[in-house]
Amino acid sequence: MTTLGAEIPAKFRASMLVRVLAYDRRMGQQPPPLTLAVTHREGNADSEALGQELSIALESVSRTFSIAGRPLRVVRIGFHDPQQLQAELSQMHAVALYVCEGLEDESRNIAEVTRRLSVLSIAGSEVQITQGLSIGLDRKGDSPVILVHLAAARAEGADLDAGLLSLSRLIEPGRGEP
Repeated sequence: MTTLGAEIPAKFRASMLVRVLAYDRRMGQQPPPLTLAVTHREGNADSEALGQELSIALESVSRTFSIAGRPLRVVRIGFHDPQQLQAELSQMHAVALYVCEGLEDESRNIAEVTRRLSVLSIAGSEVQITQGLSIGLDRKGDSPVILVHLAAARAEGADLDAGLLSLSRLIEPGRGEP
């Protein structure tokens, strides 16, 4: 198992994540702009640095990429607790949330928030996906691998195109997955 932050450059991660969002058919039904939030653990220097690096990369990608004709808006949220995260995601009308490393111990709580709000969760490590977040990237050799926890994505209201599933490795916790 690898962590996304250490293995895949931010610009490439951002490009892949934006493309993955396009596979959720709900995005074409949302009012513009589509808000993608990036949350990091407040006070954790590594998590904050990753959040900043990924936010900058996502902002760069969003200048040249839209989803279903809708522009992307990137916002950062320093995570304190699930209630604060829920309030900020609601206020920002976020459609997706990238959860930085450093929040592994909060993955289940964050998943409860994203499910309540119908926000697609995206994570940087397989551990976070097995704990209930929906989509992530990993690396197998020199190739990126898209991870999808289908039950979690459905619980968040995602309407994922079969094309994404054909490109992904499905994670099914409790069925032999770590």
